[in-house]
Parts: sequence; C-alpha cells; structure tokens
Amino acid sequence: MPEHTHGLAAEFADALRQQAVQSAAAAPAVRGSDWRTGTVTAVGVDGTVAVGDAIVARRLESYVAPRVGDQVMLSQSGIGNWIAIGRTATAATALGLPRFAYKATATDRASTTTRAADPDLTMNLDANAVYLAEFHLFIGGPAGGLMVTSWTVPTGAGGLRGVHGPSSVAAPVAGDSNTTAGDNVPGRWGSHGFTTAITYGRRDVNTNLLYAIETGTLTTTTAGTLALAWAQSAANTTATRLGLGSWMRVTRIA
Repeated sequence: MPEHTHGLAAEFADALRQQAVQSAAAAPAVRGSDWRTGTVTAVGVDGTVAVGDAIVARRLESYVAPRVGDQVMLSQSGIGNWIAIGRTATAATALGLPRFAYKATATDRASTTTRAADPDLTMNLDANAVYLAEFHLFIGGPAGGLMVTSWTVPTGAGGLRGVHGPSSVAAPVAGDSNTTAGDNVPGRWGSHGFTTAITYGRRDVNTNLLYAIETGTLTTTTAGTLALAWAQSAANTTATRLGLGSWMRVTRIA
C-alpha cells in the first residue's frame, strides 16, 4: 500500500474512533448514570428547578424552599432524567433542618435578679434569615424567687414570642394534691416581645418543676446568638432552677 494511502486510512480510523467517543459521551444510555453539582437558575411551579443553561431537574420532596442561587447536587439516570437531591452545605444553615440544644444537668441560680443567658440553651443564628425558635422549659423556684425569662436575640431581630405556662400567681394550695403536683394551676398564654420579662409560678418546692413553652418566628438582619435569659423575680438564697431535660429547637425556614 502506498505510504500516503496508509496515512489516509489511519487518519480515517482515528476520526471514526473520535466520533464514536463523542457520540457515546452525548448518549445517556451509553454513558450511564451521572451526578454533579450546579447552581439553580430558575424554580418551576411543577416541582422542578433549572440548573445552568440546559438541565431541568425534578426536586426530591426533601428539597424544600428552592431558591435561585442554590448550590445543589444533581443525579442523572441512565436514560437521561435528572433529579435535584438538595442543597449542598454552605456557610449558612440549611433550610428545614432543625438544630437542638438541651440541658444534661439542671442550672440553679440564687440571690440574683439579673437575667443572663442559660449556659446550655443557646444557638448561633445567621444574618438575613428567618427562624422558628422553640424553648421547652422545666422550671422551679421558691415563693420569693420565681423564674423570670426573656430572650437574647441578634441585634435588629424582629418578631414576637408566645408563652405558654404557669402564670405568675400559680402556687400550691395547702392540702390540695392537684396544685402540688402541678395540676389545676392558672396559666398564661400571651404574645410578647423577645426581651419582655415573663414571670412563671411554682409548685411546692424548687425541685418540683412546672412546664413552660416559649416559641416564635424570628427574622434576623445580623448574625448573633439566640438564648434563653433568666433569673429570679426577687433575690432569694433558695435557688430557682431550670431543670434537666429542658431543651430548645431552632429551624431556619427562609
């Protein structure tokens, strides 16, 4: 075979091989499944998101509140269908994922009316975000030193907090086993500012605890700390107690 003919044949074979590689790379059925990351450019009303210029992916049910600009993980089936698994981790807290803090031991405070953040029930919040915040509190105090609570929030945070629990006049009634056990006591159900002082009542001794819930939606403009602040209503040498098992949950919702 003449040398120039052999050269042309080799070039033709190389071109065919390259074309086959390119065709396979473009065919999902040949390429098989795939995964990648990308940035959401549009959010559809049909449960899909557009990523980049050409990919339309259906969201998993767990991928809530999609937004343009989300960095997401995508997966593709062998026949070419895409799903958006969810947001990848960033410096900001993921939407819809609750964070918890709890008290493994009780905290006692005596002879103080200065509210301070609880050492356990505290959480860092991001700027420019919306959170659902919940505190579940086991509280106790002497007659002269009821528990007073408020929230410490980031500067500029907006919202209100609801409180559910024993009223400030809740107290045991002599000879009444119900009130001594925390049953049939007056309650409070108000909506208040984050820093408003709320006073709760008591059972018979400060180690027998009552239950209160404080919750609200909080919108931040700056990053900072959310915490339950508390102290005694009147300085008393018998401690007021925030009990073992008290807990908080914070969920970023926007």
